[in-house]
Amino acid sequence: MNAREYYLSVQDAVHAAPHVLRSDMRFEEIDAHECYVSGILLLIGDFELHVAEYVVTAPTLTRPKYRYHLQTSDGRLVSRWDNAPHHRDVPTLPDHRHDDCGGVHPAPRMDIPGVLDAVLPFIMPSQPD
Repeated sequence: MNAREYYLSVQDAVHAAPHVLRSDMRFEEIDAHECYVSGILLLIGDFELHVAEYVVTAPTLTRPKYRYHLQTSDGRLVSRWDNAPHHRDVPTLPDHRHDDCGGVHPAPRMDIPGVLDAVLPFIMPSQPD
């Protein structure tokens, strides 16, 4: 997979997510196998998902740097997933999640399709029985 094919797969994932109302994504190709993908996805419930990732597609697909920041439309943090290696006590280092109270939690390695699933409990909380 090259960088452009990767970006097309990102766009496919975004367009397939029914909770994405609008997307403003940018693609910066560094070379055939290296790129930056960034942008803002407007989600149902007046939430925004800010996306930023640096991607290398060969010899294997890796995301050396990523950040996915879920916030309300007025800028209040809901949750953020990233892989900055600054929380050494988290067992999933460097991958972790920040909550809205300043807590840091273990998190799986994230990508755009994964974070589109991960935001669902925050934007569509389950209704009491």
